[in-house]
Amino acid sequence: MKHGGDVLVEMLIDYGVPVVFGLAGGQTLPLYDAIRSRAGNIRHVPMRDERNAAYAADGYARISGRVGVCDATVGPGAIKLTSGLAEAFNSSIPLVAVVSDMPSDWLAVRYRGGGNQLVDQMGVLSPLCKWTGRLPAADKLPELVQRAFQMATTGRPGPVAIEIPEDLFRMEAGDSPAVDRRFGAAPPDRSVPDPSALQAAAALLESAERPVMIAGGGARLSDAGGEVTALAGQLALPVATTHSGKGVLDETHPLALGLLGALGGSTVARSIVEEADVILAVGFKFGQNPTFRWSLPKSGQRLIQLDIDPAEIGRVFPVEIALVGDARAGLAALRAQCGFSKSIEPIAARIAGLRAGWREQLEAKAGEAKPIKPQQVAALLDELCGPESILVCDASFASGWGGAYFEARQDRRAIFPRGMGGLGWALPAAVGAQLARPISKVVVLAGDGAMTYSLGELATLAREGLNIAVVVLNNSAMGWIKWEQAVYWEGKFQSTDLGEVDFAAVARAMGCGGTNVSEPDDLREALTIALSAEVPTLVDVRTDAGEAAMPKFVESARARELMGVE
Repeated sequence: MKHGGDVLVEMLIDYGVPVVFGLAGGQTLPLYDAIRSRAGNIRHVPMRDERNAAYAADGYARISGRVGVCDATVGPGAIKLTSGLAEAFNSSIPLVAVVSDMPSDWLAVRYRGGGNQLVDQMGVLSPLCKWTGRLPAADKLPELVQRAFQMATTGRPGPVAIEIPEDLFRMEAGDSPAVDRRFGAAPPDRSVPDPSALQAAAALLESAERPVMIAGGGARLSDAGGEVTALAGQLALPVATTHSGKGVLDETHPLALGLLGALGGSTVARSIVEEADVILAVGFKFGQNPTFRWSLPKSGQRLIQLDIDPAEIGRVFPVEIALVGDARAGLAALRAQCGFSKSIEPIAARIAGLRAGWREQLEAKAGEAKPIKPQQVAALLDELCGPESILVCDASFASGWGGAYFEARQDRRAIFPRGMGGLGWALPAAVGAQLARPISKVVVLAGDGAMTYSLGELATLAREGLNIAVVVLNNSAMGWIKWEQAVYWEGKFQSTDLGEVDFAAVARAMGCGGTNVSEPDDLREALTIALSAEVPTLVDVRTDAGEAAMPKFVESARARELMGVE
């Protein structure tokens, strides 16, 4: 006899979902029973926290381009999904969260825990989701699942949550219906901007003297890297990216400007973007970091904005030409409309000069010193990681160091939690990333503050045999906040010193390899071993607390003095 769990899992398999991330609960047992009986086609990865299950599904989706799926049990389990769903929502990541509930006839006692663990789960999760739905009757489960995948992938992607009461989950069910497999990945369809708008955009780009492209997360979500590269080459368009778009253009390409923004952004990108007369924004939502708190674009710069979401166009800055459509299809149509080409040599020569100066700055800050500079760690990772490696950076300064030093040669090789910037994302996201791309070496770069949020997932790495390299920038502090206390609060430190934790010892206790590094001469060898190890390995690096990845906001010498760092 089939039950609701069987129907759900058969549909997940048909949508191309190979893995579900979650934490076991009594009300979700039909799901696990169905996965167990279909072990050759789908697996369940138990995480140590429901929040981390959502983060893992997020990481899987970012690397694979397919829908990530997580599950959570009723009450506390469901509520813990909030951080992960919020990150996915703001980053437009296609994700389906399967949430169980108490039996459907318990609704009368839901209010304030009249029934143990009962709460209005969808009321909590709805603001963080593109769509939510509750199963009203057992025979409606196929319809609910189909709707969930359609909503997660169409238009601007995003997370959805479906709630399944325990009694309906267990009920006898019929055969699973055929699914439209297009909705297993985003985008399932590609819309093209209005022809007249494309014509106007082509004319403006032809007349531009200093055009530039800014590619954001929407370019990655659309897999638009090939079209970004082609259009840039045809029109001699320099390309800057956000963290979420990093790698859509090979960062060693002659027209690559690198990362734009206050958090690890390059001086090359800022200089060229500030000088531009026309800006083509592709899947870019003009957040505060890439725009230096909305000081870019500047007055007088003419803006073309291409986005799948019409509500996003002109939301922050007025645009001259609106291109509503899929990034890849839109760029292809724009390139076809541009019956001209421009030589890249003049602008490429200028970029090469600026890039050389920028690399000199980076190298000067990445020299050997004690305490070890986080810049040295990031620079060595860039040197030692192969082109197929995937860097998963946590929030805060780790995103700045990884963004600045790690050159992505391909798309979906560097990911960051820029939707919410919540600490603790990287380690569980790396679990999803590794399962999305088993042939790649996945590397986590995180601060010690972030690592303590999700430390239990080291046990997940060991149990699942995921040979991920975890690099901890350990300065025994909440580095960003302590830095701000030094700069803005005259060194009046409070609640930002964390104390010393031996993360390598914790890793070994959880079945992983672990090594401590405090001497700069030992760093290269430790990272090399971790990157080639056949077991998950953590490198605990004692780093300089006086380094910050946001030089725009602070005066380094004064901050270091207040922090007592030489």
